[in-house]
Amino acid sequence: MLSPDYIRFEESVASSQASKPLNSLTTSMKFMEDKRKKYSIHLICLIVILQNVSDFSVSANMVWMASIVGNNSWTWLPCKQGSNNIDNPAISRPSTAEGATATFSYYLLIAIFSIIGGYLGDTKLGRYKTLKLSLVIVILGTALYASLAIVLQANDRSQGFPIESYMGVTAYNTLVYSLLFFSIVICAAGSGIHCANIIPFGVEQFVDVQTEEEDGEQHGQYTKISQAIHLLYFVRNFGCFFTFVAISSLQEHKWSVGFCMPFICSVISAAPLFLGKKYFVVNVPRTNASSLFVNVIKEGYKLSRVTGIAVDSNLHYLDYARRDYGGNYDREDVNAVKRLLKLIPKLSIYMVYFLLYSQMHTTFYIQGLFMKTPPYFPYAGAEGINNITIMLLIPLVIFKVYPYWRRHYGPLSPILKSQVGFALIALSMVVAGLLEYFRILHSDPTYNEAAKVRLHFYSLLEITVNQSLDFYLRFPQYFLIAISEVFVVIVALKLAYIEAPRQFKSVSMGILYMFNALGTLLAAAVLLLTQLITYYAFDGHGWICQDLNAGHMYYYFYTVCVLMVVNMIVLCFKSDSYELDISI
Repeated sequence: MLSPDYIRFEESVASSQASKPLNSLTTSMKFMEDKRKKYSIHLICLIVILQNVSDFSVSANMVWMASIVGNNSWTWLPCKQGSNNIDNPAISRPSTAEGATATFSYYLLIAIFSIIGGYLGDTKLGRYKTLKLSLVIVILGTALYASLAIVLQANDRSQGFPIESYMGVTAYNTLVYSLLFFSIVICAAGSGIHCANIIPFGVEQFVDVQTEEEDGEQHGQYTKISQAIHLLYFVRNFGCFFTFVAISSLQEHKWSVGFCMPFICSVISAAPLFLGKKYFVVNVPRTNASSLFVNVIKEGYKLSRVTGIAVDSNLHYLDYARRDYGGNYDREDVNAVKRLLKLIPKLSIYMVYFLLYSQMHTTFYIQGLFMKTPPYFPYAGAEGINNITIMLLIPLVIFKVYPYWRRHYGPLSPILKSQVGFALIALSMVVAGLLEYFRILHSDPTYNEAAKVRLHFYSLLEITVNQSLDFYLRFPQYFLIAISEVFVVIVALKLAYIEAPRQFKSVSMGILYMFNALGTLLAAAVLLLTQLITYYAFDGHGWICQDLNAGHMYYYFYTVCVLMVVNMIVLCFKSDSYELDISI
C-alpha cells in the first residue's frame, strides 16, 4: 500500500508535468504579443513620419502656391503698393497675403474635419478603419495638389503661358482655382481625420487601455501613456524636419517634382495600415456613443426640472439620467459624458495659443522672404529649427527635467506647464516684432545693407524684393516656439487623451483640434481686421502690405502678444477651475 506522502509526491509531479504545456503556451503567447507590439510601434512611427511629411509638404510652401494661382487676379487685403515684377511693371505681383489666407484656411479645415474624424473613430468605423479612410482621402487630395503644380509649371511664363493661351484666361483661372480649392479641402479632410485618431490608435499599440477607467483605475498607466505621446510627437517632428529642410527646398527649385512628394509619401504611409492589420490592436467602436452624449444631456436636464422629483443639491444635473435616479442610463455612461463636458473648458484655454502658433506657418514665413536667405536654404527651412529643437528637448524633458523637478519640488501641474509655454510663445512674438522693426530699418538704402534679390522659386515667380539682415536671425523666435510646444502642445495632447473617457478618446482629440481651428480662425480675423483698420487709419499704408518693407508688421506681432498676455492673466484667476488632480 502506497503511503500518503508518496501519493502526494506523484500528484505534484503529474501536476507539474501537466502545467508545462500551459506554461509553454503562455510564454509563447507572451513572446508573440511582444513581437506584435514591437512591429506595431515601428509601423505606427513610420506612418506618423510619412503622414507628417505629406501634410507639411502640402502646407510648407502653400503661401506661394496660392499666391501664384492668384497672380494677376483679385487681392483681398487692401494696400497701396506698386508692382515689383522685374520684366513688366504693369503686371501685379503675387500677394503673399492671399497665400497666407490659403494657409490659414488649410489649418482651419484640418481642425474642423478632426471633429468628424473623432466621431467616426469612436462610433461608426473604429480608429483603424477611420485611419485607412483618412489616408485614401489624403492620397486623392495630394494627387490634385500635384496636378495643380504640374499645370502651373506647364504654363511657364518663359514659354508665353501656353496653357492659358490655349484654354483662355477664364477657363485657365477656373481650372487652377478649382484644383487649389479641392486639393486644400480634400487634403485638409484627410489630415484632420488622421489627426483625431492617430494618437489614440498609437497609444492603444503601446498600452493596454481596454480596462475600465473609472475611479482612477488607469492611474498606473499614466507614465506609459505619457511616454507613448512623447514618442509620437518626437517622430512627428522628425517628419516635419525632413520636410522643411529637404522637400521644401525641392519644391522651390524643382517645382512639380517637389509637389509630387506629398502624393508619394501618402501612398507609402498607407501601405502599413492596409497590409499589416495583424500587427495592430483594433478597437471595437461603440456605435451609440454620439447618441449617448446627446441623450444623457437631454434626459438629465429634463428630469432635473421635473416637479415631484427630489432635487439633491450635491448632484450634477446629468446624474438624474442614471437609473438610480429614474433615468435610463448606467452610472458609467453618465460619468463618461460628465468627464467629457468637464474636459471641454480645460481644452479651451489653448485656443489663443494656437492663434500665435499659426504665425509660424504664415507671417513668420512671409517675413523670411524679405531676409537674406542663401540659395540652398529653403524659405520654409527655418521651421526645421523648431522641429530639431523639439526632438532634442523631448528626451531631455522626459529623462532629466521632469524627474529632477519631481524629486526636489514635486510634480509639475498641467496649468503651470501651460503658463510657461504661453509666456515663451508670447516672448517669441516680441522677438519677431523686434526683428521685423530692425529688418525694415535696415531695408532703407542709406544702410547699404538691402539687396534686390529675385526670389528663388523656380521660374514661376519672377519678382524681386529688397532683402535685409541674415536669415539666421529668425532662429530665436522658432526656438522659443519649440520650447513652448514641449510645455503646451504635448500637455494638451496628454490632457485630451488621459482625461477623456474611454468612449470618447478620438472625439476628445477632435475637440482639441477644434480649438486649434478657432485659434486659426481668430488669427485670420485679427490679420484682416488689423490691416483694414490700419489701412484707413494710415492713409493706405497698413501694417501688413504686399511689400513688407513699406509696412509695420511688428505692430501686428505685438498685438497678438498682448492677446496671449490677457489669456494668461485670465487663466491665473481661473486656474482652480482648470487644475487636475494628477500631474500629466
